[in-house]
Amino acid sequence: MNRSSSRVPVLLGFLFCLALLAGCAAKQTHKPLGVTFVPTDGEFIARDGSRLSLGQVMALAADADYVLIGEGHKNPCDHTVQQQLTWALAQGPRPPAIGLEMVAADRQGVLDAFNQGRLGVDDLPGRLDWDERWGYPFELFEPLFHLAKDKHLPVAALNAPPEIVRKVAREGLDSLTDEEQGMIPAYIIRQPAEQEAFLKEVMLGHEGKDAKDPEQVDRFFLVQSLWDTQMAARAVWMRREYRRPVLIIAGAGHVDFGWGIAQRLNVLDRGAAVVSLTPWRGVENFEPGAADAFFYCPNIYTSRMGMTLVEGQGGVTVSEVKRGSRADLAGLRPGDVLEAFQGKRMRSLMDLHKAGQRAHKDDAPLVLTVRRDGETVRIDLGRLGQTGTR
Repeated sequence: MNRSSSRVPVLLGFLFCLALLAGCAAKQTHKPLGVTFVPTDGEFIARDGSRLSLGQVMALAADADYVLIGEGHKNPCDHTVQQQLTWALAQGPRPPAIGLEMVAADRQGVLDAFNQGRLGVDDLPGRLDWDERWGYPFELFEPLFHLAKDKHLPVAALNAPPEIVRKVAREGLDSLTDEEQGMIPAYIIRQPAEQEAFLKEVMLGHEGKDAKDPEQVDRFFLVQSLWDTQMAARAVWMRREYRRPVLIIAGAGHVDFGWGIAQRLNVLDRGAAVVSLTPWRGVENFEPGAADAFFYCPNIYTSRMGMTLVEGQGGVTVSEVKRGSRADLAGLRPGDVLEAFQGKRMRSLMDLHKAGQRAHKDDAPLVLTVRRDGETVRIDLGRLGQTGTR
């Protein structure tokens, strides 16, 4: 037998192995392609998952009567993107009026004085009772007010007075006086059926709420519908009053999937063009139907223990530790990736929140397991209420 003929079985065997490998590869399944690139903070994403430029976003919004921007109220990245979009819209041929969920309609007089130049930005927190009524840091919203002042963009209040919302939550619409009834829409447009499962999930995150109690569920749905109807009605008023397109800034829950404010706008201002943008956090599945365009901003949480956590595509990461803080003294370090909390696997900041609630209820120490330089490290933060000093 010559050399060439002796190689035939080996070659056939090799080809057979390749065929087996190809067959195995063909059987592998991959999750559907969502976002087609790895975004950085503040980058825009199209509905097909591709990258969008700011110019393309502006082209999308060019003919809109209402532009809705969803936000996480404490997320600095969200606020930076808002300001970028507001500035770009102000530079265009149709500068908008700005409608804010953060301010209730009974404080419109304060915003009127601001719009007329009789109040400055520094006057607003006190005059709007910002800390008591809204509660999230004014510093996050302050640049938006400066931008509105510099670009002569009217600002208006969208929300219902919080006292009325609380009363409806406790006792229902029939409990309102005639005066209180006059401060909200005469007809509340109820939630679409496809939103109900989402609202029940939100309800579960509220302590003391029972998603199995039909009366509590209906009251919770009613309050959400009141908010969304109120904000849509005020936005319609703004469009007529200022004769401009309206830029609506509200929590992402009021924007996503067109279930909230947009659905009511379609009823109250039929035929108006509505465009929505909402944040994508990178941890949940990318859902193209949630908005007309997206911006990437990971969730960020700063704890009183002195650690800042970022929830992104790689899980929950420690981005910053304050020197001398409880987190520092416990041994937590920037770059640590949270793997478990109270023995439970960590996938999101919500997991951290739930585990913290359990630890507080059980009066147990807060114990994290983190991944650092390929190793697993245990971090004991102690019990809530302790100073954390050693």
